[in-house]
Amino acid sequence: MEIFLSDKAFAGIVVAAIEAYHDECIGLLLGYKTPNRIVIEDCIVYQSAKRRPSEVEPIWNREIKIRDIIPKLIHLQPLGYFHSHTQWGSCRAKAELSESDIDTIRPTEVEVIVAVNNGRRSVKWYETRDHGLAGTIGRYHISLAAFYKKKNGEVKQYRISCPYALGFDYAF
Repeated sequence: MEIFLSDKAFAGIVVAAIEAYHDECIGLLLGYKTPNRIVIEDCIVYQSAKRRPSEVEPIWNREIKIRDIIPKLIHLQPLGYFHSHTQWGSCRAKAELSESDIDTIRPTEVEVIVAVNNGRRSVKWYETRDHGLAGTIGRYHISLAAFYKKKNGEVKQYRISCPYALGFDYAF
């Protein structure tokens, strides 16, 4: 199983994380599933979330409204969420799930974590050892990781496939 991230979804997630930095951001992932792949085509950033440097939470009654209207607007399905982790002082953010992150993932849904840190130097985009993605944009170092919660409650990290991100340095 792999998680394919479109250029539109990649850009939306990264821009949302940088815009909210030093607070966290959250949004809905949209796409579809095939037998061996989850395709994330787009994302919707929650503008009215409760943001703090170490946590973010949607305003649930507004989130319900969004999930209700999605099928009436577009053909894509809600697949899960993304949210950011941010650097706090010298404590660098990691694209890892916290215990509360694990508890809030719904079965059969995806969670993409985007870690935003101050960039120390420019790094070309690459696939990390744990099959996430990392690189720099401007003065920010970004890391992404994707997780999926199975029906039995087991959470597993899956490889992110995003040709746009890996070719990003060459395109710009």
